[in-house]
Amino acid sequence: MAEGGRVELLERRVRELERELELARGGRAAARARIETMSPEVTDSNPYSRLMALKRMGIVKDYEKIRTFTVAIVGVGGVGSVTAEMLTRCGIGKVI
Repeated sequence: MAEGGRVELLERRVRELERELELARGGRAAARARIETMSPEVTDSNPYSRLMALKRMGIVKDYEKIRTFTVAIVGVGGVGSVTAEMLTRCGIGKVI
């Protein structure tokens, strides 16, 4: 089979899988709703609860304020990609 034929087969399969995924989701987005108020309670529904321990220990006074910050990362190689992930896990407002 020619290289172009394999690429077309793969592209067609990707489109089929995307359609199946959309049908499985019921046409809705997979994004989680934004948590309006960060709770210090440790629960599975609060992805930032482990970080709220810093507030309870008195290390951070207003942890919720981190959601208002925007951070620009120049280069997402070995260090930048880890930095972007950690900032996202911490609940930073926006990463550019």
